[in-house]
Amino acid sequence: MAFSDKIKRFEGQNPFSDSQPRSFSDTKISNEFFPISLFWTLFNDQHEILLGSRGSGKTFLLKMMRYSMLKRIKDKRAYDIIKNKTYIALYVPMHLEFVTPINNTLLEEEKQIELFQIAFNCFLAKALLVEVESILDEYEDMEERMKKQIMLLRSIEYIWFDERTDLCEFSELSGKIDNAFYKIDWKSGEIGHISPVFKRQICTPLIAAKSIINHQLQLDNDPTWIVCVDEAEFLYPVLQKCINSIFRSDSNRIALKVATLPFYHTTLETLGENTTVSDVNDFTYRVVDMQCDSIDFINLTNRLCEHRLYERFNNSEVCKSLEEFVGTVGNDDYIDYFRLEMGEEDSQRENIEKKIIEKFPPKRQRNAPQYSNKRKTVFDKYAPIFYLREMRCLSKTGNHKPGWYAGAKMIRKASQGNPRLFIQIMGQLFDKARETKLSAKAQHEVIYKYCLDFCESTKSLELEGPLAYKNLQMIAEKLRDKIHGQYLMSGGYSFVIKYKDNNDFEKNRKWIELAIAYSKLQVDDDIKKRGLKIDTKYCVSNAYAIAYWIPMRNDVALDIHLDEKATNSYEIRKEKKKVGGDAYVQLSLFEGEEG
Repeated sequence: MAFSDKIKRFEGQNPFSDSQPRSFSDTKISNEFFPISLFWTLFNDQHEILLGSRGSGKTFLLKMMRYSMLKRIKDKRAYDIIKNKTYIALYVPMHLEFVTPINNTLLEEEKQIELFQIAFNCFLAKALLVEVESILDEYEDMEERMKKQIMLLRSIEYIWFDERTDLCEFSELSGKIDNAFYKIDWKSGEIGHISPVFKRQICTPLIAAKSIINHQLQLDNDPTWIVCVDEAEFLYPVLQKCINSIFRSDSNRIALKVATLPFYHTTLETLGENTTVSDVNDFTYRVVDMQCDSIDFINLTNRLCEHRLYERFNNSEVCKSLEEFVGTVGNDDYIDYFRLEMGEEDSQRENIEKKIIEKFPPKRQRNAPQYSNKRKTVFDKYAPIFYLREMRCLSKTGNHKPGWYAGAKMIRKASQGNPRLFIQIMGQLFDKARETKLSAKAQHEVIYKYCLDFCESTKSLELEGPLAYKNLQMIAEKLRDKIHGQYLMSGGYSFVIKYKDNNDFEKNRKWIELAIAYSKLQVDDDIKKRGLKIDTKYCVSNAYAIAYWIPMRNDVALDIHLDEKATNSYEIRKEKKKVGGDAYVQLSLFEGEEG
């Protein structure tokens, strides 16, 4: 019995209702965290920019790197880092609410930089105090601990604020930083009350305090201080210069790990005139996005299922994997779900091969009897496409819903290796399981609708959303039509856009980059690191492939010519409705579309 069978008529909170880790507590983050292989490689002395689509897990990775959070991971690698104090990581988020006033275009660039350095340094200083307090918590002798704490606080206070008071608690020094920060007048840029150490380049409070900390805590080896900068996509190019300046400066045993969306780190300039940074020499790009069938994503999704379900069911029920939650059909392969719909006879390989050949174009039909290895040239190559065509035909028969887009593998494919998308899909599956058995047909209904909504949501993306929606819809339709035409042909979800010239390429760059950052399009990791090229090969996202019945396979790319008339807006149209026999006019912003 699948675990989801136990959910019917469950009235408690949906354990998958929240997918935004920005608001998670440290306890919730540590309980749900699974250390993917990339995580441990981030503990190094290099400056790195972590590139990942929305919801790819960047925040989880950076928050868990903190010294205070590493203690919660039961792993020898975490234990060694804690024991030897080789790396001490601090978490500094670039929240929209404090970046927005700094990005005020009415302020001079010099003032924007000054305000950003102050804000960053205030956040960094508070983050440093959190981790130092965590180190002190390891002292068993409370008297010794308090002595060191007071000496540290007063020494740091003096170097940051040029005064000594009777500080005893970390909260007191943290409050002093808050008091200075929240007195800033963001409109006028008045900062006369701010201590000089916070006005200098970012990381200066850490540089000023780390030798005191090393001495007081008797750290034998000078640790590498890792500064984890989250949500850097909110930083305009003028503020990115501050980050780049650290890349180019003397490291001072400080390594930045800067998380942002692909293509959002848009300048290599620094605060130094005519001085720039370069990838490899000054920093390294790292891609965080996971593949849907990777062992990392499989383990992570199983961990999410286990923890969230265990927690919601009062610790009385254990579900160790996604497979246990939805159940399995055969080996969870395409043929298993095809057999479930079509029966054993129509699912025999010989019968499938015969039907595939019957749907070939005439010339290929005539040549098929001469194929030396039908298993390879017919069944292996064309069976997945054949299954998809047959299932789509079934879906158009009356009110029939096939059990095709179902099973653990398909759920992970629909999620495209993205933890947030996975949680969102699981939330809808959980709600469906409250109502009925989560059969293959029920799973298909949920996953297919989720993917339709995912495509529709492209309209609402920032700035270029409407244009991205129109172009992706057109591309997906062309890919679909190639697969579901009269004859069975090879194909997949890959394509290349054919531009008139370089200007045409540049004109379309923004919506393409946006689509990649929000998991609407897929490209290889090198493109995320180095940027788009005029001949870049793209794949529509797995969600788009599901919504438009396109095979999720990287076949020969289809050439696509974009609609030159497509605009980044929608016309308001009038739609007549009837209420109680009387017609009235309703304004609609979007044209109705068919999935």
